[in-house]
Amino acid sequence: MWGNPADNLNTMIRVMSRTDGGIAIRWTHGVLSAIIEQETTPLMGISQQVFSRHRRNENGSFDAVYMEFVFFTDLETGDVMEQWENPYTGRTVTVPAQVLGPSRFKIPLTLTVINEPFAMEGIVNTHWLEPLPSAGGDVMFNERIDSYVPPMTEGGAPLKFHEVFAFRADAGLLMDTTSSHVPATVDKVNIISWRPWMDMAEVDGVTMSRGAGRVIANYDELPSDLAQNNQIHFPDIVAELDDYLEL
Repeated sequence: MWGNPADNLNTMIRVMSRTDGGIAIRWTHGVLSAIIEQETTPLMGISQQVFSRHRRNENGSFDAVYMEFVFFTDLETGDVMEQWENPYTGRTVTVPAQVLGPSRFKIPLTLTVINEPFAMEGIVNTHWLEPLPSAGGDVMFNERIDSYVPPMTEGGAPLKFHEVFAFRADAGLLMDTTSSHVPATVDKVNIISWRPWMDMAEVDGVTMSRGAGRVIANYDELPSDLAQNNQIHFPDIVAELDDYLEL
């Protein structure tokens, strides 16, 4: 399935977003766990939405903008949490519903994403697309990010993370080159040091999140729980998505 660099990148954008300049959404539902002394303990649910827009340039590269919504949820009820009792420290902390971005960057034909300039000094970020061998009639590739964010407060800890989004789409559907987007699944795994709001600086460990979902080209196709949470927590942003994701 993989061919010349421009076709490869165009295929990836059709799977992970859209090539017509419209907004696509990748959503995942999953579980955030703690890994401490080689023991993995589920802590909470985590739901992520990545809103994206891509614009193709004459040389086949793309300009892109991403914005993320992240909700941390109760494992039993699925409700978005506002408070969390930390089982390791005994402290109760405030749990944020997060908006990350919008972040703008460039995707050249080399598939090594250009993220600079960064929002703050000291960030180290490696971001790339990774084609995988086709299997079972599907096209597969990864989007991978390795990042280091320095402490945001005096005496705080840096944030280190490795994240992989694994995309999969039907090769037969991709043969119709007139379509700007093809239905796709996405699986996510990341390893991240403690988020600052967890208040776990004295605990030696990391978090791991695993999630699964889909890439969609229509906001109305969002799962109902995500759409409802968006209206509760970020209604103004949802109403102005086109402006936030302007390229």
